[in-house]
Amino acid sequence: MKNPINTIFGRVALLMTALLILAFAVSLFVFGREATTRHAAQEYRDLLMVEQARHDGRDAGRVALSLGISYLDTRDATPDGVRPPRAETYGLFENALREDLPAGSQVARAGSTGTIWVRYAGDKDWMRIPDATFSQDRVRSALALMLALAIMVASIGAWTAQGPLRRLAKAARDFRIGVSTPVVRVSGPREVADLITSFNDMVRQISEYEQERALMLAGVAHDLRTPLTRMQVRADLLPDGAERTGFLGDVESLGRIVTQFLDFVRDRADGSPLVSVDAFCLSQYGSVPDDEDAENPLVKLDLRAGSHFRLPLVDLDRILVNLLENAMTYGEPPVEISTSAQQGHFTMTLRDHGPGILEEQLDRAMQPFVRLDAARGGDAHAGLGLAIVRRLVRRNSGTLSAANAVGGGLQLTLVFSERGG
Repeated sequence: MKNPINTIFGRVALLMTALLILAFAVSLFVFGREATTRHAAQEYRDLLMVEQARHDGRDAGRVALSLGISYLDTRDATPDGVRPPRAETYGLFENALREDLPAGSQVARAGSTGTIWVRYAGDKDWMRIPDATFSQDRVRSALALMLALAIMVASIGAWTAQGPLRRLAKAARDFRIGVSTPVVRVSGPREVADLITSFNDMVRQISEYEQERALMLAGVAHDLRTPLTRMQVRADLLPDGAERTGFLGDVESLGRIVTQFLDFVRDRADGSPLVSVDAFCLSQYGSVPDDEDAENPLVKLDLRAGSHFRLPLVDLDRILVNLLENAMTYGEPPVEISTSAQQGHFTMTLRDHGPGILEEQLDRAMQPFVRLDAARGGDAHAGLGLAIVRRLVRRNSGTLSAANAVGGGLQLTLVFSERGG
């Protein structure tokens, strides 16, 4: 499982959240402490006025009531039945207030509420200050709300910051697998905008080069069609014999090379309908004409992917034709085609029973215009079969890998992400 923090969005969001929380904690510690101290000093002055009235013999209860303070005897209770607490508390507000009161005074908070109880030194009665400070529930709710807002703001900021890079990464991935890449909209910080501009210029230059190369190869291949046709007609006029057979074979080989050239330079998106890979393989390679072929078939099928494994019809046909032609030309029958579905992706493997490929040449075998005659002999090919297949597989968001199968032969594995029909 990928680590969600190991992304630009995750790291920026985490950093911004941490900075917001740190800034809030510092401000709460500095300004909150100062505000609490000042508020405690104000409450002390109110308490002092009540005590001064009691000392002067005036009605201390009325003075206390005018200041929002309840003056209660130890045995009394508030109208809601709440009595003074039995033990002192030592929160930030209580400590600040206790520092101003004379020694021997008692200060306590009533549970998790914001009500403060004070008994002045030498006084037997309690003074109750309702809502003197925020209740703990309100503080926790406020902190939770501020934390949620901080995370939301950080997430939005991080998502906005990584947007241009996310679009650039997608465009680069599409360009790598051969998907037509539109111009990426230039946005974001100056460095990111410069990077996107450079990427757009690079894609345009490479696309122009690829288009020129494709036009050149297509033109050469197309121009060869006419002389090849004339050569085939002239070969048909020759008398039967080895020379006529060899001449026709050479013309056919040249024709296959021209066809590979045209297939390789064809880079248009396949607009054909999606078809079931299993059903297509079964319809094209699953029929057995007679009992002799049933005992020694050229193609063996093991189709287990199900109907959800679907690819464009033309691309699928070109993939299988090139793979089977490569297997029949360089390997030995039977050719085994198998499909499977697991963990959100589909796999198709094709294995022949030929000599295989040297391990150090497996990667080169899928490069265009590479022929490994020393490992797998043959002619009438331009070394484009596997290169064509790899391009088609990438265009359909898949990967192609090659390996020597246990027991001999080359095994090609095609893996596609799960897609609906």
